[in-house]
Amino acid sequence: MLKITRVDIIDGQTLDIELSNGHLILFDIRQLPETDHIYDSLRDLEVLPRPSTDGRSVFWRDGPRLALEEILRWLTVQKNNE
Repeated sequence: MLKITRVDIIDGQTLDIELSNGHLILFDIRQLPETDHIYDSLRDLEVLPRPSTDGRSVFWRDGPRLALEEILRWLTVQKNNE
């Protein structure tokens, strides 16, 4: 089963996510759907605070949570829209 092994922030708005299979995902928070208002608090920040992971998701203390499945789905949607 695919898991998140590490997560960090680069350039203030991009998640650097390492997966258990060795792949890296660079995910720009500004690409989150604007219709999902639970992410407004992240989009409003100039520099994101460092997130944590439980292996299944990326989350911020007292903030939103991004499941790995959601991240992979959004990446697929973005690729198809290019």
